[in-house]
Amino acid sequence: MTGSTGNIGSLVAQELIDKGIEVLGLTRSQKSADKLKAQGGIPVMGTLEDLDVLKESAKATDATLHLGFVNDFAHFAEASRVDAAAITAMGEVLKGTDKPLIVTAGTAGLDPNHILTETDTGFMGVEKVMPRRSEFLARQLQEAGVNAYTVRLAPSVHGNGGYGIVSMVIYQAQQAGAVSYFGNGENCWNAVNREDAGHLFVLALDYALKENHPLHVFNAAAEGQIKTIDIATTIADQLHLPLKQLPALELDKLTTEETFDVTNLFGLDIPASSELTQKELGWKPTHVSLLADLKENLKN
Repeated sequence: MTGSTGNIGSLVAQELIDKGIEVLGLTRSQKSADKLKAQGGIPVMGTLEDLDVLKESAKATDATLHLGFVNDFAHFAEASRVDAAAITAMGEVLKGTDKPLIVTAGTAGLDPNHILTETDTGFMGVEKVMPRRSEFLARQLQEAGVNAYTVRLAPSVHGNGGYGIVSMVIYQAQQAGAVSYFGNGENCWNAVNREDAGHLFVLALDYALKENHPLHVFNAAAEGQIKTIDIATTIADQLHLPLKQLPALELDKLTTEETFDVTNLFGLDIPASSELTQKELGWKPTHVSLLADLKENLKN
């Protein structure tokens, strides 16, 4: 596993270890190594840029889960480059085997203004403009015979005091003194609790290890259509801030850079369905919803 001590990865690692599975986890610090060892895992020292370490580990294990990512949105293009190189390296050594490779991607931006299903591949040309390459690389590896899969995370993976990209909306609101939303706020986002997301990765691994595995993309979206006005209103209520209406985004008039700018993401309509994921994996999200999480844990 990469990302084995991260927000979701630590949950995945623990669930796998509890099932009696030996987990080798990439760790870049002694603190992370100690954390994984305390869980019962086996640390492998290195970073996502240590491609030889990634290759050797992928060769030595029965499956590879790639949850690691350099979460630096100020340098997202570079973080995406590192991610792509890591996936490519691990994929190379898995060619000719049936060992699963499960990578992490997102639902945001693939096909705005459309309820994203697991069979959708995004709007025409998205692979040329989407900064993060993980899903497209997994698809290429699958076409090359690698047993590759993608778990798409919702833009808001919440729980344990965090809210995914919604945390950025909160930060911007705190800095500006108002919670901004776009248009009438009817555009929708999707969300998932980190506990449900972690369990999905474990179910995806079980599925990928079976002989018949027709679905290769899973949508980790427990809530598919939350209106952004409801998210904004909840944040405003919790932080005692006013709402601020911004003009609706006209997607066809935005440049690629503007579309994927974090400040504009909240203006996108990015609903998603997890119907096929739930059917194929038997995944049943049970944990607290995004709005309930915000109401319970977001404090002024």
